[in-house]
Amino acid sequence: MILDQLAMIETAMGPRSAGSGASKEPDRSTLRELLQFFTSRVGVHFKREEVLIAALGRVLGGTPEEREQFQGFLDEHRMLKADATVVMRKLGRKRADGRESAVEGNHAGLRTLNTELRTLIRRYRGHISCEERILFVLAEMRLNAEQKRRISHRILQV
Repeated sequence: MILDQLAMIETAMGPRSAGSGASKEPDRSTLRELLQFFTSRVGVHFKREEVLIAALGRVLGGTPEEREQFQGFLDEHRMLKADATVVMRKLGRKRADGRESAVEGNHAGLRTLNTELRTLIRRYRGHISCEERILFVLAEMRLNAEQKRRISHRILQV
């Protein structure tokens, strides 16, 4: 679901053409609506992963360095949500006359916003890739069937 949301943001960021064929700024309200997922609903996903991370930490024990790697996932969740919130605020700013923020009509501001969105997308994809390569593989390899069942039950309660 997260990857689908990221793809929709990229599509919304793509150039749109005005009736004359000239490129127009992406629809900010669509971007805000899509980005809202990353400032609200993604929290459920993060909480579910926290359940898995806590369970893996208990099962694996491990060195402080290994436990720190798990903490890194949780820290990154907070940073990703905070970064999405910053971009969302920028998308929501209005000028004194009630029109969209200075980004409208300001190519440098639009480039900065697009850069921030692309950076957020890239970081999310990297985070997901890391989870799939490390977190979920560890869970599959190290948890027995009963542990997986209990964890699944707790995750569904979030």
